Amino acid sequence: MEFHTIATDVGFTEGPVFTQAGDIVFTSIDRGRVYLVRDGETSTLGLTGAGPNGATEGADGSIYVAQNAGQFPAHRWPGVTGGVQAISPEGLVRTISTDPCFPNDLCFGPDGFLYVTDPSRGPRRDDGRLWRIDVTTGESELLTSTAWYPNGIGFGREDDAMYVAQGAEGRILRFPFAPGGKLGTPELFVQLAHGRPDGFAWDVDGNMVIGAITGTAPGDLQVYGPDGKLLDIIAPGEGTKYTNVAISPDKQLIVTDSDKGQVLSADWPSAGLLLHPFRNKA
Repeated sequence: MEFHTIATDVGFTEGPVFTQAGDIVFTSIDRGRVYLVRDGETSTLGLTGAGPNGATEGADGSIYVAQNAGQFPAHRWPGVTGGVQAISPEGLVRTISTDPCFPNDLCFGPDGFLYVTDPSRGPRRDDGRLWRIDVTTGESELLTSTAWYPNGIGFGREDDAMYVAQGAEGRILRFPFAPGGKLGTPELFVQLAHGRPDGFAWDVDGNMVIGAITGTAPGDLQVYGPDGKLLDIIAPGEGTKYTNVAISPDKQLIVTDSDKGQVLSADWPSAGLLLHPFRNKA
């Protein structure tokens, strides 16, 4: 698989999104901003301050951002706390909720609510929380607390489960899900071949592509089938932190290469699974 660079000198990158308008959006955690790639040109969509982490697009075209309050590798900014922010298409930044402390990633569910992972990130703490947020009212509900670091989050093509990356253990957990209801008991879906899972995405065939971080050796992308079995390991380059991925409907894979401060692109054999709230409108 041949990778091409589509954005450079963009800091510690995360949260890639293919927007409905055909643009690419991603966060820069250490620069406190969200970038937009349009027609091959990179510009700043919005200045969030502190540490914008994961991102996703809402039905109104806003980009919703997990603001980690300046946790590593970001820096604290005066007046910016942890929570969820939204950036309008015009670049205006507003706060949706400050209930999550140091959120990492987020996604919309089939019920229209926003789901958020919120690790504690303390030096001697490896726990966290999962939240459900109504982005219209800002009302937040704590779904569960975890004894482990929750990272990437998403809904598979069947919409019957929410998947969450379990950081240090190198796993993807599957939470049975009923819209508006409680989460079921988590089940092991994937045990990574190596490394720690960060963000992930699906294609329409049900294959999950995971950014696997090593920290010392070159990282990679690991591909798992609908049954959770390993299908492939892909090495985009020499970076140790391929933090997140996205797959477009026209079969383009993008990868945030946080080590090198760049975003990579490659052809993918299948179309990407649309994210909510756009999935059921296709």
